[in-house]
Amino acid sequence: MIIDEHVDVVVVGLGAAGGTIAAALAERGLDVVGLEAGPQPARPDDYTDDELVNSVDRKHLWTDPEVLDFEGAATTATWLKRNRGVGGPFAWSGFAYRFHPSDFRVASTVGIPDGSSVEDWPIDYDEMTPWYEAAEQLIGVSGDAGTYPFEPPRRGPFPQRPVRRVPGTTLLDDAARSLGWHPYQPPAAILSAARGERSGCSRCGLCTNYACHRDAKASSSVFALPLGLRTGRLRLAGDTLVTEVVCDPVSGRPRGVRYLRSDGTAGEQPASVVVLANNAVYVAKLLLQSTSTHHRRGLGNDSDQVGRHLTFHTGGVAWGVYDEQLHVDSGPAQQVAVDDLNEDRPWRAGAGFRRGGVLHGGMPVSFAGGPLLFARALGGMAPLPAGVPAYGQGLMEFAAHAYTRHQAVYSLGEDLPQADNRVVLDPERRDSAGTPAVRMRYRRHPEDIAQIEHLVAASVRLLEASGATMIASAPSAVPGGMFAGHAHGTTRMGTDPATSVADDRGLVHGTTNLFVAGAGLFVTGAGLNPMLTITALALRAVDAIADAAR
Repeated sequence: MIIDEHVDVVVVGLGAAGGTIAAALAERGLDVVGLEAGPQPARPDDYTDDELVNSVDRKHLWTDPEVLDFEGAATTATWLKRNRGVGGPFAWSGFAYRFHPSDFRVASTVGIPDGSSVEDWPIDYDEMTPWYEAAEQLIGVSGDAGTYPFEPPRRGPFPQRPVRRVPGTTLLDDAARSLGWHPYQPPAAILSAARGERSGCSRCGLCTNYACHRDAKASSSVFALPLGLRTGRLRLAGDTLVTEVVCDPVSGRPRGVRYLRSDGTAGEQPASVVVLANNAVYVAKLLLQSTSTHHRRGLGNDSDQVGRHLTFHTGGVAWGVYDEQLHVDSGPAQQVAVDDLNEDRPWRAGAGFRRGGVLHGGMPVSFAGGPLLFARALGGMAPLPAGVPAYGQGLMEFAAHAYTRHQAVYSLGEDLPQADNRVVLDPERRDSAGTPAVRMRYRRHPEDIAQIEHLVAASVRLLEASGATMIASAPSAVPGGMFAGHAHGTTRMGTDPATSVADDRGLVHGTTNLFVAGAGLFVTGAGLNPMLTITALALRAVDAIADAAR
């Protein structure tokens, strides 16, 4: 086994959380190594806009088997469609929301539903505000402040003006207003104008499932890692899968990580501080399989909290075909959003669920442009409208007609955390490194089921009001945010070690030099996309990590 030179900090996972932390620590003068299971270098040019590669072969996605135990039925697949490579996220859509103030105070706002493990966060929106501002500046978020009544409080404008929208989205704007709602263009981690070496959005339509060849869409490879590499104190290693956090046999204190490279080489990276920042499910996996005489149940798991409170977001889709050409395939996904059904607004109006979600509209039903991706979605993630044949010439003719004449509305809802929704190590199946595969146990809360029905019905109403002539809808067959990698809560932050894994900076309880980062820290998931909050929390943790390393 190779034993590498000791460094101040080793960061595992180099996406939004890990890439941000690694670069910021190097800028503070620390020697940092970043380890990533995906390949390096991983710049947009390493990806492709070939639809066969992206939608059929999916060569940019991770392929290790994962077991999903959903409502008591277990199925093995690669459920979390996370993109591979140093410096992600690459294949994401670019939604860059701040959470609402109430998203940090669910228990105080609406109480604790029976059977849920809802708690307030140990931090609030006021504490997060400067970190949201810093994250928006670092990333280069585009948006238009003050455009809807439920917008979280701001102290200034967005760094960039909004990306230009597709004209057909005005149909949804007008329809939402006719329903008494307040449509707006979501904030996007996509530049509308050039900034430094990054170009502005060209509206190619290849956002979701694709890397941005203009660097307009944010990834840590363009907004963070170059800053760290410039210092000469940051070293990156791709194709390096971390398999264990190594602890001192006498004290039990973490002293580094063990890894396995794609060529079969095994090694150990010693470090004063260890930061785990890979996907929330895999941070929990790594902690659980890091056992020793001092940590028999896994690191940070003395109270059996690692992996619990798993949330993904709920979800559903409605989409419609119109008489006129809309060409939503030629724009980014950030077209139209409706927040009127988010937070506790439906509950206060008499609905049977306490937390709602956002509606996203004006996008292709396959999220990104491309006729092959659209055709493959039909009958799958895109339910077919009544009367459309499921195969043959009739389906082909429908696809040719509908491709440029359709748009979709997706709902993204907050699912309630439950202690028994959790990540465990599968007792039988192994992954590519020979370690136990991930097993995710998840059941929907009754309020989640009611919420999904409500949001899907609202999406249909929006399409009807906009003039769609053929409409189909369905709830997500699995937890809605799963395919986007929206996993939260597995290393929940809190002040009580009996009910949480880490403190509000990510320091694992009972340790002085082990930090976790990313959405695993979330106490509740909010009805919004998580990336901006992940980045803001990462920036907020940097000083504590630096102090621990000195």
